[in-house]
Amino acid sequence: MKQYFSRPHVVQILWVLGIGSFLTIIAPFGATRGLSLVWSWIYWTGFVAYGAICAQFTIPLLVKHLGHWPRPVLYLIISLVITLLVSIGIFAVSALMGQPIPLTVFPQLYGYVWVISAAITTVMVLRDGKTAANADEVPGSKFNKRIPARIAGGILYAVSAEDHYLRIRTSRGDDLILMRLGDALEELDGLDGMRTHRSWWVAREAVQQVHRDKNKILLELRDGTMAPVSRTYAPSLRQAGWF
Repeated sequence: MKQYFSRPHVVQILWVLGIGSFLTIIAPFGATRGLSLVWSWIYWTGFVAYGAICAQFTIPLLVKHLGHWPRPVLYLIISLVITLLVSIGIFAVSALMGQPIPLTVFPQLYGYVWVISAAITTVMVLRDGKTAANADEVPGSKFNKRIPARIAGGILYAVSAEDHYLRIRTSRGDDLILMRLGDALEELDGLDGMRTHRSWWVAREAVQQVHRDKNKILLELRDGTMAPVSRTYAPSLRQAGWF
């Protein structure tokens, strides 16, 4: 059974619920005046969740193309783009509810939404800054920085060598980077994983099932990938309790 709610997903859900609840309490700009507490919570939490979904698609794209820009500028652009998407969403929902918002109000609405978006982005910046300050203390943090933005933030499943490249597999997909496996193993030191083959490193929590076919052992990962186990590394894996 595949893991659908990884730790990053749970953390993100808690962030959405927390921010949605906070906005419900302070009721900024009187946007939910006249609504019950329950509907007010649904309103704010719903749009925070929608903004988080927009961020999932826009942030990797913006980081990919603008990642070399100064961080303050990058975060400002991220907040402006997400604000635009959320504002359009508010217009769409209002129209579907039979209460269309006049286009003349769009600049004012955009400003209101941006204030909230900027506040959330500021929290994100402070959180990222704190994480970066302690990054060197976290095992595998140096390697995590090499993971492409498209699949970053997921659970690391495995690393395998393909010619001069490494294929990195995470809960968000897989991608290639230019690096030697030997160098990667040094940066992965300290993580709960082991080398299973001369060209494979696998994280323990990624293993979903162990398959044996005569003298061959294969590790089925949570994304369906079959990672080989060679005779060289099988004894150390068996001793570590992998199978």
